[in-house]
Amino acid sequence: MSMFWKKDADGTLAIDLGSDAVRMVEVRSRRGRVSMSSYADQSLPEGPPATLPERQLEALGQLLSTQRVKTRRAVAALPTSMVLTRTVALDRTKGQSTEEQILWTLQNCLPFDPRDLVFDYWSIGEGANSRAPEVMVVATQISVVEKYLKGFDRLHLTCVHLDVAPCAIGTLIAHSAATGDAPIGTVALSHNIGFFAIAERGKILFWRPFELDTVTGTDGVEGAGIQSNLNRIGDEISKCVSHMVGQMQLDNLGEMLLFGHGSDDLVVNEYLKNRFHVPVRSPSPFDAVSAEQVEGSGGSKVQHEIATHYCTAMGLALQQVAGGRNNG
Repeated sequence: MSMFWKKDADGTLAIDLGSDAVRMVEVRSRRGRVSMSSYADQSLPEGPPATLPERQLEALGQLLSTQRVKTRRAVAALPTSMVLTRTVALDRTKGQSTEEQILWTLQNCLPFDPRDLVFDYWSIGEGANSRAPEVMVVATQISVVEKYLKGFDRLHLTCVHLDVAPCAIGTLIAHSAATGDAPIGTVALSHNIGFFAIAERGKILFWRPFELDTVTGTDGVEGAGIQSNLNRIGDEISKCVSHMVGQMQLDNLGEMLLFGHGSDDLVVNEYLKNRFHVPVRSPSPFDAVSAEQVEGSGGSKVQHEIATHYCTAMGLALQQVAGGRNNG
């Protein structure tokens, strides 16, 4: 599915490298305001998990070719399956730098050679022990990053920033939340994977990815049966909320935002609202930016069931105003 509007060769492509599809929006930033000039997506070809980067780059190449995009500057979000995350408590009494303490912690849990490690981090405040400041760490393999960057080069794109989906959505939350400074929970679901994240003033404090069971529909197509996964999703969120209250000493959530598959399902919304006693909303990611003239639609809004899947791409786009990741 795609919809392209007024072309702009001087814009930026915000690209979500998802597990089920590549989603892309073309934006411009002028005087601190982002406007969207195009959006499009392309489903991934079938293949084993190990070939995910190659299949994503193939889908991205198809998008660029069929839509004839002129913009060459890009920002992108790596798939959560390619990223390792940890909360690390720093010990002020050790004669080690923050980077050295992070590296020592990660070495004990890496599923790959530490020599292939690249990581980033940001402060998330004091832990339950006030003497131990904590940082959120995101890590991946240098070889994976290089694979994506080389793929962008082959597609004649200049990738100026690589991020991860929860951090991109953290920026979107800062533009979408209605409860001020209260911690915000967000659930983002694709056809086979999801994650729950906690953000405060746009900064991601914690997130947890989880897999979803797939079911075969009446049309013979496999996908996530969101309602059949509700208890699993609820249990995963419960673990996060318990961590938030017990370990992070945060207050209860101000609200919960829902994006992706099932976000417009009233059963899903009611389940989450009743289980966690918190307001649940599913705002359109596109409402956070201004839209240029829409061809053939009289300026009407994009249907929610389409727009909601662009949460990561729109978060990346909004980072162009925020000046980069809003997490540090």
